[in-house]
Amino acid sequence: MKEKEKKIIDSALKLFAQKGYSSTSIQEIANDCGISKGAFYIYFKSKDTLLFAILDYYYKELVELFDSIKHKDITAKDKLVEQTSAFFVHALKHKDFIIMQTREQAIPLNDSIKQLIIQMQTDIREFSLDYLLELYGEKTSRFHLDLQIMYEGLLQSFLRLLLHGQIDMSAMNLSQYLWRRMDSIVAGISGETPIFTEANIHKLLHKPKIDFMAANTEKAIDILNQIRKKAEGYSDKESIEITLDVLESEIKTDSPRNPIIQGMLSNLAGHDELQESIEKIKRHYCISPFTK
Repeated sequence: MKEKEKKIIDSALKLFAQKGYSSTSIQEIANDCGISKGAFYIYFKSKDTLLFAILDYYYKELVELFDSIKHKDITAKDKLVEQTSAFFVHALKHKDFIIMQTREQAIPLNDSIKQLIIQMQTDIREFSLDYLLELYGEKTSRFHLDLQIMYEGLLQSFLRLLLHGQIDMSAMNLSQYLWRRMDSIVAGISGETPIFTEANIHKLLHKPKIDFMAANTEKAIDILNQIRKKAEGYSDKESIEITLDVLESEIKTDSPRNPIIQGMLSNLAGHDELQESIEKIKRHYCISPFTK
């Protein structure tokens, strides 16, 4: 990749994370990396083409990491621990990319982007499935798809906490902890009936999953309703209701705009008893603290 292309990608990642994919213009990206709009088109034909390059760059870098671990002369367990640790480190390195995935609910799914996302999900899952088979052997082979789902659940939950700075632990220590928990699950699973079987494997491996940390819209709306109840006796209740209506309308859109959400939340900042609820929404949409 050319140095200028890398610079454009870095600028785009930063702006997408701040404003969202849809709200960021090509002119803004060009301005941020100090080039003309015309120069941008020398490297990328469109914003969609740029997004594909970002996804492809992220994907190839991760696969190279996993490949290097795969060829190490170490046990399957050590490979799994290293792979998980590498995944965490890689995500922290590309935190802006993960934030973009979290915030943006309307990533354009043209054929090339859709196929790349499918390939990314398939390859990452197949890496883990191969190691699970090697690690836990035939005795638990009928549960390997179930174990993969459980692993993904733990991985994404820990990743969310790690990215939000809510876990004070190194990537390697967190990975080792995760795999000790997986060992505990395997120790008690033998008497169960598998949920996933080989008949489900195509769906499991090939269903595209775009959002790494999918937003829970209903939870955000529940928080708004809690604020409504607390604001019942406020002298500025009518103003708060208008703010909450705008927030709810924005949250329910396919592509919530963080600047709008942040602006509306700032209208509530003068009420100390609402701060806990406000903080929950800010964390939910990865919004940085604002000043009163």
